[in-house]
Amino acid sequence: MIKVQNLQKSYGSLTVLSDISFSLGRGQKVALVGLNGTGKTTLLKIVAGLEEQDAGKIDLATDACIGYLPQDTGLSGNEPIMDYLRKVSGIDVLEKEIGILSSELGDPEKVKRYGDVRSKYEHLDGYSFAHRAEVMLSGFGLEDVGLDRPLSNLSSGQKSKVVLAGILLKGVDLLLLDEPTNNLDLPALIWLEDFLQKSKASCIVVSHDRRFLDKVVRKIFEIDWRTRALTITGGTYSDYLEMVAKRVACQKEEYRLQQEEIERLNERAREKKADATRGSHWSPRDNDKFLKGFKRDRATKSSKAAKAIEKRVEQMDKIEKPIERKPFEIPLNAEVDSGTLDVRLSDVVIEYPNTFRIGPLSFEARYGSRVGIMGLNGSGKSTLLKTITGQMAPTHGKIEVGSGLRIGNMMQEHETLPRERTLLEFLEERAHLSKQDSYAKLSKFGFDERQVKLPISTLSPGGRARLLLALFSAQSVNMLVLDEPTNHLDIEALNALEETLRTYRGTVLLVSHDRYFIEKASLDTTYVLSDGALTKIPDFKTYVKTAEEKARKLLKLL
Repeated sequence: MIKVQNLQKSYGSLTVLSDISFSLGRGQKVALVGLNGTGKTTLLKIVAGLEEQDAGKIDLATDACIGYLPQDTGLSGNEPIMDYLRKVSGIDVLEKEIGILSSELGDPEKVKRYGDVRSKYEHLDGYSFAHRAEVMLSGFGLEDVGLDRPLSNLSSGQKSKVVLAGILLKGVDLLLLDEPTNNLDLPALIWLEDFLQKSKASCIVVSHDRRFLDKVVRKIFEIDWRTRALTITGGTYSDYLEMVAKRVACQKEEYRLQQEEIERLNERAREKKADATRGSHWSPRDNDKFLKGFKRDRATKSSKAAKAIEKRVEQMDKIEKPIERKPFEIPLNAEVDSGTLDVRLSDVVIEYPNTFRIGPLSFEARYGSRVGIMGLNGSGKSTLLKTITGQMAPTHGKIEVGSGLRIGNMMQEHETLPRERTLLEFLEERAHLSKQDSYAKLSKFGFDERQVKLPISTLSPGGRARLLLALFSAQSVNMLVLDEPTNHLDIEALNALEETLRTYRGTVLLVSHDRYFIEKASLDTTYVLSDGALTKIPDFKTYVKTAEEKARKLLKLL
């Protein structure tokens, strides 16, 4: 399907990709992994033809169709959903051309062209396109939206689903998906992974969703954070993580054993040198020339032995010391002062005039509890969190938030970050820390001396998330409000956040579609927000099972 050879890309003096080579067969699905900033998005853009490489070659199968989903779809316009899907899939153009050519079949060249166009139309299953579009949108949870709904009336999450549906409907041979799970709710995510498993298209996917990757891919492309080169391993994502851990452990042990051997040999060489020095300076009291010569011969042999040992050490195939990044940790302690600590909603109604309404809702979160809120995109999960944290006022009802709660709201803070301020200035002002303490805190969260003096606008979404976690740590927040926290964190930061939540004693209010992360969060209570009502369900696994059953039924209709 595609073969990439010796690809290189730099921006000025910064090397982003170095000597990238791989091949991908028809139907193969791989995960492209690496820490934030290692060039994953750049590689996808180059393969998609949106950026030029500095060196290297890309060979793609003849007439192969590529579908590229960027992190930010940027979908705009006022056309109906169906018109958009017909346009991006190519169905619209093909139907128009068929109509024109059907009246010119007296020309042999037009007959041949007509046959080619009809063949392509049939390949895209154009005669049942409307049905397939409806099933696809139902899979993404948009069955109630309507194919005549203008794009401008869709939420950002709904727009992402429509863009992805358009890509899947145009019969692509190679899918390039950059964080496709970020803007999908859990039912849509399950639908996508089931679709990809059955699809004959090849796929390169960038994602931090470990469960999704385990379901979809059977090969891992990793861009190394130091060398910017690509390594390839087979198996699932979990297999890859296990292999990496074993590889690092094995390399550390081999390095340790070799260092012990080198030290043992160096000690022997030092002993031989000492013997040689003593022998060369030894003088008998009775001027026994025979004994003196014997001692000097032994000294010469000791000196030669020392040199031989040193040469042996010098000629060893040295095992490199494993270069390990310092583990990222999130020191977050929930401090409790005087005041009430619970959250309570009584008959709360939230409305946007003529467009949206949820409620009446009644709900309680006791201090230290972990509450998960599930639901489709556009169901009002984020709106509910905004109301609980005081960003929005309810239309009716009563909200009580304990006076002793210090809330760390990642969603709200992301939206209001002062982009022109430096990281150091932001933490000094918001956490009331000295410059020295601010620098020390930022250093713990992975920011170096150069980065802390740069404006917040220079940070990636993952970097901004780390900055907010540093702020929450400095403020010792005792309630975390996390709205899709996994969207912008790399695996290293995710692992650290999961470990922090394991011992965190404060309240956690969580909206997420990442099954692995949710399971690690150990929720006490799970709610589903649907059709304006908040329903308590037995557990998270029940919600997942229902979504899986729906996805399987819809796939049979395609």
